[in-house]
Amino acid sequence: MYKRRMKVFMALVAVVSVAMATRLTDLQLVRGRSYRREYEEMLRNTERLLALRGRILDRNGFILAMNEPCYDLCLDYRFITRDAGWIKARQREMARARGVPFEQARPLYDRRAENTWSAVRTAALEMRARKLKAERLSEEQVKGALEDLKGALIRIIRRVQRIRRDVGTEVREQRDVHPVVPGLDEAAAAMIRTKIGDTVGAVVRPSSDRRYPYGAAACHIIGFMAPVTGDDLRRHNIPSREANWFVRNERNYLAGDRIGRSGVEKMCERRLRGKRGFRVRQSGKEAHITPARPGGDVHLTLDVRLQKDITGLMGGRNGCAVVLSVPGREVLAMVSIPTYDLNSYRRDYGRLVADGLNLPLLHRAVARTYAPGSTMKPLAALAGLGAGLLTEGTTYHCSGRLFANVAGFRCWKTSGHGDLMLVEAIKRSCNVYFYKVGQDMGVEMMGDWYRMFGFGDKPGTGLPEERPGKAPTSGTRGIARMLAIGQGPVAATPLHVANVMATIAAGGRFRSPVIALEGGPKPVRRSLPVSSSHVDVVRRGMHKVVSEPGGTAYKYFNMNPPPVDCCGKTGTAEVPPHTADLNGNGRIDPGEMLAGDMAWCVGIAPYRDPKIAFAVVVEYVINGGGASNAGPVARDIVHLCAKYGYCR
Repeated sequence: MYKRRMKVFMALVAVVSVAMATRLTDLQLVRGRSYRREYEEMLRNTERLLALRGRILDRNGFILAMNEPCYDLCLDYRFITRDAGWIKARQREMARARGVPFEQARPLYDRRAENTWSAVRTAALEMRARKLKAERLSEEQVKGALEDLKGALIRIIRRVQRIRRDVGTEVREQRDVHPVVPGLDEAAAAMIRTKIGDTVGAVVRPSSDRRYPYGAAACHIIGFMAPVTGDDLRRHNIPSREANWFVRNERNYLAGDRIGRSGVEKMCERRLRGKRGFRVRQSGKEAHITPARPGGDVHLTLDVRLQKDITGLMGGRNGCAVVLSVPGREVLAMVSIPTYDLNSYRRDYGRLVADGLNLPLLHRAVARTYAPGSTMKPLAALAGLGAGLLTEGTTYHCSGRLFANVAGFRCWKTSGHGDLMLVEAIKRSCNVYFYKVGQDMGVEMMGDWYRMFGFGDKPGTGLPEERPGKAPTSGTRGIARMLAIGQGPVAATPLHVANVMATIAAGGRFRSPVIALEGGPKPVRRSLPVSSSHVDVVRRGMHKVVSEPGGTAYKYFNMNPPPVDCCGKTGTAEVPPHTADLNGNGRIDPGEMLAGDMAWCVGIAPYRDPKIAFAVVVEYVINGGGASNAGPVARDIVHLCAKYGYCR
């Protein structure tokens, strides 16, 4: 019985195997060539459909980045490179159309080629005139537009050659059209269409252009886009052996595509990008269409009104300002100065990169670490209280220096503050008091507290430019003293420091900041070993900083008092000069150095029920410190937050 069943089973397997082999032979050997021709013919008649990139919006729905419909004037790659085989094919077409011998079609091709280049030059000059809002271009502007056009053609050739070299075989980009004058509006496109009727290798095709309605506002947060590189194609594209053309068409980047290169544009690239569609035509008629799927929108926690107003408060001085909501730790504003206009970024790129002194492309709020200075004295106070090495009544004497006969470890007030308890030490920002706190704590314990407040990690918004702060794990007593006043081997971004304030405002509940409601990382949460009574002591000291005579920021907050009671802390951090050899002569000339201190003012508001936390830093100040340079900006930020309802 068993042998009979096995024979039946084996017979069935043999029949199925033979049937499958027969079918495969028929598909691959007998009909394979015709199927392949049919597939290739379909691909030749397939048109890719562009996916519209998603928008970036602020918390109130104001559009920060969007794609607007436009048109691109494109040239066939083989026309750009003067491919001999392609030119002969065009000659044959022209000869058949005119009914003339092949040789007589060459002058016709040459005339159409010249018309093509004439149309391209006209489009390039028209675009330059529209961007400059000029009726007539100067000779220098014409020269610049034509140089830009030449550069665009060179970049297309280099990009395709790089892809060809990476792939190792002929690539579609060698048979494709590429945009040489992108971003034409309807009127310009219509004008160019009238000129390309008697051309060769040129086409005007629908496209879209990324627009930034608020220009320079939040430019570092939004980020910019750039053409894909060979490295991008290798990293992101699905190889042909792993998926068919239709899947690759939907997801793969093509030469000439643009990709998010910084900020939210990069962080949320997968969500924003969308998926390409395609249309198949047979005998000139549409046979099948798979529509493109637009990218998803990204909503930011940012308030662009607050962002713009704070940018104005900075008065053009290099630095940055951050405002966080305390409950949700949402970034309400994050200003970095200098700014740049995202709409003209490509045109201004060379100038922006060349400014190695002011570094306009640097997102200071998350990508530059600073010595936080005396803004860290509230954290040092919490550390001392939490470690049981300090009480509200602990009194130290300040004579202007820590050691009578030693030049170092001075207080900023050379005559000294006398006997101080903790709240007064915060109010008056006494260095000597906090030298002693750091000395008692030691480097290891102080470093642990800095890391609990996030200095050992990146801030956590997910922005690709983020850098972690610095907090040492070992060192001498002298280093421990410096750590307690925010100097020495400690550094943080302004977003780190703002979040320290927000954590104090929230009673010791740490949460990483949030900038994007879609596409960002999950927030990190942890409860710190901080008691409400210790937080109350620190807040009272910070309240006195801005509300009582003798407080380091009292003078500037009292000039134009905010409508809500608030807490603050100033800081003046010593840093080495920043230099840049801008002219490349091998030395630092006048105008190639920035020297001075970093001026800080941080705080929370309202005092009793904090809703916002803020941090302001003004770079390389010569006269005054944190109170006089950053204090007025911080005060006016509280005014703005109250105006927009964030202090309620």
